[in-house]
Amino acid sequence: MPNYVRWRVAGGTYFFTVVSYRRRCIFDNPTARRLLSHAMRAVRTDAPWKTQAIVLLPDHFHAIWELPEADSDYSTRLARVKKDFTTAYLAAGLPAGQPTEGERRKGYRGVWQPRFWEHTVRDARDFKMHLDYIHINPVKHGLVTRPADWPWSSFRRWVKLGEYEPDWVGRVELPGQVEYDWGEAE
Repeated sequence: MPNYVRWRVAGGTYFFTVVSYRRRCIFDNPTARRLLSHAMRAVRTDAPWKTQAIVLLPDHFHAIWELPEADSDYSTRLARVKKDFTTAYLAAGLPAGQPTEGERRKGYRGVWQPRFWEHTVRDARDFKMHLDYIHINPVKHGLVTRPADWPWSSFRRWVKLGEYEPDWVGRVELPGQVEYDWGEAE
């Protein structure tokens, strides 16, 4: 297995994708959504970051985090969020997937896929591309027709900040991915 080296920038801004085990729709459950929020708040108390943007979908979430100056340790933060969430999720009696024997030996508990996808945000243009991607994601997945209609998103906050019009349904291009152009909202 190749050694993956993550690019770390102290005080950097990072885009993440974190996926549930076998893409199970665990976040359809309001208790799971609440537990994830609690896990993030608890970890952020000890290891702060600023959530610039976030969207929670049924089987994954995307976020942009800005870390404090001189700090680049997003991996420990995400590992703690996943661990704290998993502990609370299972303690609440919510259903987990069935990991294989080999996965169980590695400590998988059937709540999250191992690892996560991360991207170091390079500049304002890159930030804007990932911000748009986060907010168009519920539309991309066919969950709503407009970002404003998805309740588990930072979209409305960015509307208040003047970044988007309330009826925005934009165009998103991320390197290495399919281009999405959703046209105008009806």
